[in-house]
Amino acid sequence: MPKLVEDFLFVLIYPIYKALHTKRAWGRVQKHLQSTGMIQKTSPRQVFYALYKNYLDGLRYLCRRPHALQSVHFENEDVIRTPLANGIPVVAMGIHQGAFEMMHRVLTRYSDHVYLFTHSFTDMALTELLHDIRKTPGLEERETSSVANTLREFLKNKGVLAMLVDQATEGRGNEVQVLGQPTELFLRLPLKAMAMGAGIVTFRTFRTAEGHTIRFENFYAPKSAPECTTQKIAEEISLWISEHPEQWTWNYHRNFTIGNAS
Repeated sequence: MPKLVEDFLFVLIYPIYKALHTKRAWGRVQKHLQSTGMIQKTSPRQVFYALYKNYLDGLRYLCRRPHALQSVHFENEDVIRTPLANGIPVVAMGIHQGAFEMMHRVLTRYSDHVYLFTHSFTDMALTELLHDIRKTPGLEERETSSVANTLREFLKNKGVLAMLVDQATEGRGNEVQVLGQPTELFLRLPLKAMAMGAGIVTFRTFRTAEGHTIRFENFYAPKSAPECTTQKIAEEISLWISEHPEQWTWNYHRNFTIGNAS
């Protein structure tokens, strides 16, 4: 769709969505922006506009539209290339920011063995459809029930384990402070992999006027102290959100909660 058509559709949809979700997702976004002080940098409308745009861009990327593929820019690639070249398996760890459907699929640029845990929906037809759309050579989607086997395979193949650690449908996370608020980051698996000889690479996606940027940030070496690593990652994520607050998924129901596993 032309940009004018996209924007016109958002102008029509947003007021209806806001009215229907004032006490749910829209209300959560407003509350979180106020409690973190990010309301000074963005607004619920800007957040939902970015979610809308990033969703469309993510679909275009998954459907391999040439313009979407060509508009992805990479920064600091040596952060992930170097440990893999040295035979160190890597947990590539990000958050739900930008068109995050791009994030894990681009990792096949660096390894033929990329593993990603995905959530199955109750509707199996929907699950299979998404699996077909997301299918990427070199990337294997795994169920969370196969964590132990996948971890062993990932370490053996010295590949990449792809994870988003700011949200989870179920499970217990690590208690941290993000933007000055108590929350959970789901780092137990990355830290376990690190203890077993893997490194952690942090990276993020964000949209700019030129397209989408994939930026690799830091490498945490195998056997690093877990408490120190957790704290540094929480500080990184706070910085990422504060730099592009309109592009983070503030609407998720477990943001800024502790021990709220379903």
